[in-house]
Amino acid sequence: MHKLLILALCAFVSGCAFNPQKANVAPTVAVMASNEGKGVSVAVRVVDERPSKSLGRRGTAYGAAAEITSVQEISFIVQREIGDALKKKGYSVVNYGDTLNPRLSVEVRLLQYSTSQGFWTGGVQIQSALKANATNGLRTYEKMYRSEKEERVMVIPTAETNERWINDALSDVLNQLLNDSSLFSVLQNGG
Repeated sequence: MHKLLILALCAFVSGCAFNPQKANVAPTVAVMASNEGKGVSVAVRVVDERPSKSLGRRGTAYGAAAEITSVQEISFIVQREIGDALKKKGYSVVNYGDTLNPRLSVEVRLLQYSTSQGFWTGGVQIQSALKANATNGLRTYEKMYRSEKEERVMVIPTAETNERWINDALSDVLNQLLNDSSLFSVLQNGG
C-alpha cells in the first residue's frame, strides 16, 4: 500500500511537467516614495529583446518538457513597474516620443527558466537581464543588470513555485535598476 501511494504521488507530480504553464508575471519592486525626481519629466520606453518569448520549459527526469509562457507581455509589465517606481520617486513619466530629454530606454534581454538533471536532484536555473540606457542632454549612462539563481529540487516544482522563482528573478533586476544612483543622477541632472 505504501509503495502504491508513493508511485501515485510520483505520477501526479511528473504529470505536471507535461502540462504547459501560463505564468502570471508580477514582480515586486521596492521603491520608497520620495521627491527625488522633483517633477522632472522622463520619457520611458521598454522593448522586449529576448531571443524567445517563451520563459522556458518545465523539466522531467528525461529532459525539458512543457513550455512556460507569460500571461502578459513582459515589456508591458516592465514598463508599468518602471513607470510606477519613477512616479513614486517624484518623476513625471511621459511617452517616449513626446520629449527629447531625459530619456530612459530599457531592453528586456533575458528572462529564462531552464532545468538540468543530476544524480539525486535536478536543477532549475532562472536568469534575467535588463539593459538600461539613460540620456539627458550630453550625459548618457548605460548598464546591464543581471540576476542568476539556481534551485536544487528532488521533485518537479509546481506551477506556483515556478511562477515565484520567475517573479523573484525579474524583481531582482528591476530593483537593481531602480536603485542605481548613477542612473538617476543622469536623469535628474543633464548637462
